[in-house]
Formats: sequence, structure tokens, C-alpha cells
Amino acid sequence: TTTTTTTTTTTVGDFEDGCFEGTRKFDVVVCGGTLGILLAATLLKQNTRNTKKLNVAVIERGKLKGREQEWNVTRKELSVLCALNVLTAKDLDEVICGEFNPIKCGFYDSTGKKQKEENEIVTENVLNCGVSPKKLIEKCRANFELNGGTVLEETCLNGVTINDECARLDIGSETIETRLVIDAMGFRSPITLQARNGEKPDGVCVVVGTCAEGFDEAKNDSADLIYTCTDIEDERQYFWEAFPAELDKNSVDGKKSNVRTTYMFSYLDAKPERPSIARILDDYWNLMPKYQNLKSLEDVEFKRMLFGYFPTYRNSPLKAKFDRVLQVGDASGMQSPLSFGGLACMLRHLPRISLALTEALEDDIVDKNALGAINAYQPALSAAWLFQRCMSVQVGSSSSPLSSSKTFINDLMRINFGVMQNLGDDVLKPFLQDVIRFKPLTRTLLSMTRNNITFVPSILLRSGIEPILDWFRHFVALGVYDALEPLVDPGMAWAKRTSLLSARSAFLLRRYLEAIEYGAGNDSVDKEIRRRAGKVRPR
Repeated sequence: TTTTTTTTTTTVGDFEDGCFEGTRKFDVVVCGGTLGILLAATLLKQNTRNTKKLNVAVIERGKLKGREQEWNVTRKELSVLCALNVLTAKDLDEVICGEFNPIKCGFYDSTGKKQKEENEIVTENVLNCGVSPKKLIEKCRANFELNGGTVLEETCLNGVTINDECARLDIGSETIETRLVIDAMGFRSPITLQARNGEKPDGVCVVVGTCAEGFDEAKNDSADLIYTCTDIEDERQYFWEAFPAELDKNSVDGKKSNVRTTYMFSYLDAKPERPSIARILDDYWNLMPKYQNLKSLEDVEFKRMLFGYFPTYRNSPLKAKFDRVLQVGDASGMQSPLSFGGLACMLRHLPRISLALTEALEDDIVDKNALGAINAYQPALSAAWLFQRCMSVQVGSSSSPLSSSKTFINDLMRINFGVMQNLGDDVLKPFLQDVIRFKPLTRTLLSMTRNNITFVPSILLRSGIEPILDWFRHFVALGVYDALEPLVDPGMAWAKRTSLLSARSAFLLRRYLEAIEYGAGNDSVDKEIRRRAGKVRPR
């Protein structure tokens, strides 16, 4: 896919002024339908100033359908689709296959001083819903088409050309035109790769896993959110997560599932010395019985195998590089560099992005500078980078006497999670859900320093002074954003009502205020829905 900008003019006119007659025309075309359909369906539910519905299309290279492998998210996160009128309460129950608790975190202790259970952090209602992607995408698509949306599946996007009046999309059999292109094609999107212009990833998370049946049903009622069963080996620390799968919440006899999904992942730098995915998959086969307390791999029957990688960029979220084009989801790098939760990230930002896009289209504010404000700097996201670095092992570190401890990551995780557990759920749960806030983070750091002062030099040596100084800059910004957050609600309301600002200035002000709220981790679905009930700005 190529993106060609044929003009630097940012003013936008009606389609009739400069695009071709007889060509299908849309307000928005979402490229990439798997998670893009959630945004597309939401856009059709937006109330525009002139009460006219947006004309939205979705382009999907293959069939627009969800995979068989379940996603995991909380019911509260998924319920945003009900608040946005994309799903009904009945739909929500149907797409949730089942729920499970407790949720465990545990870290290997090679000293054997504590039993495995003593090292566990136990909580509830975090990523505890199994969601059927097949049913979720099916219902969102049905809602989208019922409201007039257009689905172009098994359709390849060959190129995008941008001019004053519209963006023209070459889809092979025809060319379609749109006022705005949404790139939801993931981190390997050709548009995103072009926008990053050969930028090397700052890190990679490699993930391998399986879905297998034959586990003990009586014990298959809990999940591991993050777990380790080894120390650092070959300059890699492996982490694990596992969830019950193929749950039947309608089972009359209360029978539990014997199917379980198990992932192993590792945070790595993007250097050529790193092993292949095939090599890491070999390690998975060797370690999986130990992690799941199996005698051998033959104890279970494997149904599916999964593998892949997620490149991460410190320069995230990706600012718009072209007029009329905006990256969302994984394409934007908006997801956490720790969990890479694409669905949870999309759900969290769905109210904000859908509202911003509607306002942009209302006033034809679709130049790259304005769209870039939608993907503004978020210190909470940037602050997560140091945590990923602390959970990874740098190439060559095993030969350094200052950073060669094989137990460092497990020791750090035990201390950190133990501190958060002692501070309570208001500190622990947001972190487990990829929400980093200034006050809970500050309390955690102070408690770690006070109770484990001897471990601080190890963190400094392992992480490096330069990354810590860079992180401290984002930490300070996080504190500033948190202090400014009380101004967001009144500021958003004023920017929507006032006639003192131009449409563009009001749009940018609202985006900057949103960035403060989301950047401080203080966003909520309730706030977003309340804003939709506010009065429309006069014109």
C-alpha cells in the first residue's frame, strides 16, 4: 500500500468540487476490519451537529470475521460497546463465553524459601472474561450494516492518494473516495510502515502459545495473568499467562471446561542476535509441562498453536503524518508496551476517538496537524517503557558483572507486586489493567524504596542512568497532567459551548484536554458518555 500526498493544502471542500463523478464516496473509510469494525459501528451511532449520519465503509483484505481463539477482557471494559449503543445487554452476554476467578500473578523463587502459593498475588475481575471474537465481530458488523454501513471484504487496498478535496483509495476493481482514512491494519500496516519511514523498533515482544484440552476441570477455574517458572536463561526471561477457554456458561450441571490457553512471552531488544520465533517455540515445548504441572506434553491434546511478535516504539502513539489519514489501535502504537492488549486498548479509547473524529468531520478539520492532536503525547504510556526495560535482558548483559544476576527480574517482580498488593486494589488493579496513574505509582515507588532500599542500586545498574533520566521526565509530566486533570471537564464543556473560539481552536483545545485526562490515566467511560449529552457549540 502506498500513500501519496498530492498537495500541501489543508482546506477541505465538498466532494463535488474536485473528485470524480460516479465514484462511491464516503465520509470515513476504515481500513482493517477485525477491530476497525468496532470503531466503524461506533461512528454510525454518533450525533452530528446537522443530525446527518456519517457514511462509513470498512475495507478488509479477507473475510470480515473474528478468529476462533478467545480474547480476554473485563466485562466493564467490554460494556463500553453497550454505552455507545453498538451492542445491547443481551448481545454482551452472548459474546462473553464465560467468566473466571481468581486471577493470579506469581514469580519463580529459585531459593525455595517460599512455597509457590506464598509467592502468588491473587486478585479478581482482571481480564476474567472469555470473549468470542467470532460473535463479537459478527454482532458489531450486523449493527454496522443495519445502520447503513458498507463492508468491502476480501478487498485489497493497493494505494491511497490524498488531494485537496478527498482521499482516493485504489481497491483494485474500483477507486473509492473518502474525506477521512482510518488505518486500523495493525503494526504491519503499509501506511504505518511508510509513516515511520524505516524507524527501527525499540523493542519486541515475542509470544508463542497453544490452546489444548485435557486439563483437570476441577483446577481449570482460575487464570494466570503473569507468571514465571524459571530465572533468566540465555539472556531471556520468559513470562507466562494462561486462561480457561471454551467455557460454557449455560452448562446446566455446572461442568467446567478442560480446555486452557497458555502463552509464553519475552521482552527483547530488536537486535539480530536474538533467537528466532521457532527457537523460542522449542523452549515453550520444553517448559510448558513444568509451568502447567504436567508430566509430559502427551497429557493434553493440542487444538491450536499461536505465535507472533509485537514491535514497540518509544515514539508512540504515532502522530498523523498525512492529511486525511489517522492510525488507530495497534497501527498507532497506542497499546501498552507491557501487555499489547489490542482489544482492551481499542475499547478504552473508542469513546474518545469516535467523538474526536465526528467533530473533525463536522468542521472539515482533517489536516495532519489537527489529526495528530487525537494521538497526542501520553506520559502514562511513555512511563510504561521503563517497566518493559526492567523486564527485559539486554544483549551482552550476561557478561557484565554489574547486571548478570539471573534472579534480578523475578526478585524485582516479587518486590513490586508485593508492595502493590500491600497498598491495596486501588493501586494493584489499575496497573494490572495497563492504567498507570501518578499517585498510585508514586506510592509504589516510595514504598519500594523505603522497604527495599538495598535493591535500588540493582535497578539503577540494570536499567541504566540515561533511560531512568528519560523516564523521570515522563514521570514529572504524569504528575503535571494529574494536577491539571480537574480542569478537563469544565474545559471540555466550555470549548463545546463557546462562540469565542474558531472551530479549529475549539477542536484542538478539546483534544489537548482529552490528552491530559487519558495521559494521566484518569479517563472513564462515564465521563465520555456524559460529554455526549452536552450542548452543541453554536455556529
